[in-house]
Amino acid sequence: MAVSAVVESVFNTILEQLADEIGALLGSPIKLSEHRMNVLTKEDLFAISRGRSVLSTMVVSGDQTGDAFIISDLKDSVVLGGTLIMLPKDQIEENCKLRTFEGEEADAYGEVANIIAGVYTSVFLDMYPDKLHFKRTTVADFVPSQLDPAADQPFPPGEYFHSSCAMSLEGFELKNLEVVIPAQLLGLGTQPVPEAVEEPVAETLAEIEENGEEVPSQAGEDDSPLAEAETPTDYIDSSTVNRVLKASISQCVEEIGGMLGLELALENITTRYVSKQEYFSRPGKKAIAAEMIITGDSSGTGYFITDLKDAIYLGGTMIMLPSAEIEKQIQTGELSEDIDDAFGEVANIVSGGLVQNFDEMYPRKLHLQKGEMTIFTPTKVKIDTIEPFPDGEYYQVSGSLSCDAYDLGDLSFLCPVDILHIAPRPVESSWGEPVPEEPTAAAKAPPQTGGETSAASINRAPQQQATIDGKIPQQQAAEKETIVVIVGDDQEQTALFANSLDTFEHSAIQLTTGDSFNTLRQYTIIAAFLLMSEVDEQSFAHMIKLRSEIPAQQPLIVAGPQWTRTNVIKAVRYGATDIILTPASDKEIREKVTSNLKTTCH
Repeated sequence: MAVSAVVESVFNTILEQLADEIGALLGSPIKLSEHRMNVLTKEDLFAISRGRSVLSTMVVSGDQTGDAFIISDLKDSVVLGGTLIMLPKDQIEENCKLRTFEGEEADAYGEVANIIAGVYTSVFLDMYPDKLHFKRTTVADFVPSQLDPAADQPFPPGEYFHSSCAMSLEGFELKNLEVVIPAQLLGLGTQPVPEAVEEPVAETLAEIEENGEEVPSQAGEDDSPLAEAETPTDYIDSSTVNRVLKASISQCVEEIGGMLGLELALENITTRYVSKQEYFSRPGKKAIAAEMIITGDSSGTGYFITDLKDAIYLGGTMIMLPSAEIEKQIQTGELSEDIDDAFGEVANIVSGGLVQNFDEMYPRKLHLQKGEMTIFTPTKVKIDTIEPFPDGEYYQVSGSLSCDAYDLGDLSFLCPVDILHIAPRPVESSWGEPVPEEPTAAAKAPPQTGGETSAASINRAPQQQATIDGKIPQQQAAEKETIVVIVGDDQEQTALFANSLDTFEHSAIQLTTGDSFNTLRQYTIIAAFLLMSEVDEQSFAHMIKLRSEIPAQQPLIVAGPQWTRTNVIKAVRYGATDIILTPASDKEIREKVTSNLKTTCH
């Protein structure tokens, strides 16, 4: 069974650091090569041919718990322990012949195992999405051929991740160093890991404003009217999009080079549709993402992304740091305040270059302004969070930086597909030919059972009852129906909000977070409610998607329990107009409608 790209990247990094750390401990270079990774059953693990070996247990704690194991040949363990305590080579070889694991060599090998556990902890904390700590406990020898794979010793039956590499130490012939970890602990299992919850506070948006604190403006806040519903003939053709994006990013790189006095160029420029899952399917190096806040005919956020080391180099060059100081900063993997400010200016050049090219060449008016910058480790990114950017469909332009003075990597600009006003990604058949898209779950309207209202049903006054069945209503685009949208997964809570709006002058449509929000484009939306079961990263991702389907000038009211100051501000940043603390009363809901829609519920 293959392993994930994240796990592969983490363990390759571990191998590199282990060679350095063990070599430094022993005072003699050690080479680790022929790295192999796989997921095996216990029976498969003990089908591997081994002689008498040493098993070191590492207790895993943190976001997940369990036991991991280091397996090394008995002779290799004696060699490593003996080298650590500086025994003569002939004495080490003599001890190997004894086929025992005790005394000073055994204690010394325990220190080697400690180093291994320390490297695992360091790399996992730096690169892995979950926080995992490894602590070496017991070290004991065993004979693999004498173990019963069905027994619970030395570890129970099940699936395990297996990492194996060949060891080479000058003057000795060594075998493999193996590490065994429960597969589920590395995300290869099926059990989800609960997320920590921030301590709630009783403040709402209004209370924060009353305290005189500044609340960020809504993401993509804009007074421009909503464009008419998109049809295939409205889309901007791909050749125009590609030409503008490639010209924009090339000009940006040239201007950065000119400002820094570097010969910079962008090579191998490509464009493609990409989801967050696809972008992080092959994790790269530590990177930085600069928000590009987009307003104009469309509103939202794009992202300028480059390797962190490149950002440090470009920022350090701008403020004329010595090469040695820049290299030192790169080794630390952190942006100093001065370099952070300097790279912010680089990002400003990018936003300026994009604006200029969009103004001159693009059919739609788009303005970009640099927002916040986020440093992230690709292997630690979780797809269902909003960092460094939310899940969704993006169009990406990227290329490889070429510099006469330094070895630079790639840079990319990602922009949501709907902002560019381009056609959705073509759906391919098994033969690679585009095929018409299947109706979405919301448009198929599955049959209702038990008298319950479906997620896509329309809640109206009795004389206005109707359902969404995937067909545009009779009035068609010539006169789109005006609606209020209620999105939530809790049927009881959704029904409460719907009942509070049943005397409102416009119809209310109910959707779940799993439905496609694209179906809303056939309506004129004057307000939306997002009902969160929990105020968490996944809910914020739903908020961003819903916000993109609502006219910028229309309110998005977000309801949820246990709001914190941080989450209130974050909600506003991602497009919320107002916030309701749940559970909420009918009166509170009606008041929010009255204040935000400047109307009255009768």
